[in-house]
Amino acid sequence: MIKRSILIILTVITFNIKAQEVTKFPYPSLSPKGTISQTVGNTVITIEYERPSARKRQIFGTLVPWDKVWRTGAGHCTKIHFDRTVKVGGQTVEAGIYSLFTIPNPNEWIVILNSNTSLYGSFNYDPKEDVARFVAIPKASNRFYETLNFDIDIIPNNAKVFISWANIQVSFDIQTTTDMDTEGYIQTELLTKKNKDSDAYAGAAEYLFYQRENLSEALKLAETGIELNNNGWARGVKIRIFEHLKLYNNALQEINEYLQKVPSMNYSQEQKKSLLTQLKSDYERISNLMK
Repeated sequence: MIKRSILIILTVITFNIKAQEVTKFPYPSLSPKGTISQTVGNTVITIEYERPSARKRQIFGTLVPWDKVWRTGAGHCTKIHFDRTVKVGGQTVEAGIYSLFTIPNPNEWIVILNSNTSLYGSFNYDPKEDVARFVAIPKASNRFYETLNFDIDIIPNNAKVFISWANIQVSFDIQTTTDMDTEGYIQTELLTKKNKDSDAYAGAAEYLFYQRENLSEALKLAETGIELNNNGWARGVKIRIFEHLKLYNNALQEINEYLQKVPSMNYSQEQKKSLLTQLKSDYERISNLMK
């Protein structure tokens, strides 16, 4: 009995030592967790997934069967999170967390967002819980992806999500409410002159300038920013708009007015010196454009 007790104790001690060794020197995951998070306009998009590797295996059509629901990863279901309402593949999706499944096919993939985020893989997947389902066209990737990869490309204020593995890549669009919300803010708060923050007008003018649309409205917004407190940011945007429209005389006139205002602006001497140097350089560059 004593010998048996000693043997049990030694076995437990040996097991604990082995467990500590495994904890100290863990085996690497064959499909490590991956996360990508990106701010797109007014929206944060986050994707969490487990990343399988090819390891010399044939992927699509073999490891990942054609025409079957795939977890689009390994282990637990892949999840995608939006902190604001968006359109995914042209379909409205409310803010929240969703599982992301696909049905691969040589000619087209079905992309699925599902409300059940507790699934392991695609087991117990129920299409009745889908919130969006749409078609995406696969193409050959320009390089071999050893490990499954999600990427989020920014297309000013909107996004395109890329899924790449082995030699295949598929993508889908995500549209945010950024442009709609910004335009609504401009119309209700700025063009009505309710807002008295000059930076708000300068920022809106710059937003429209980089959108390259409604530049006449952008000029009005910049002028209001200047009227409120001689906003230097607004003046800079106004100069760039005039130059872009090839209204070079207007741009030079604005620079001259700016040069006269710099000494009285609430900037440090170093900032004033730098600004004067920049304005003189802009004046010379734009003057050369007129020759």
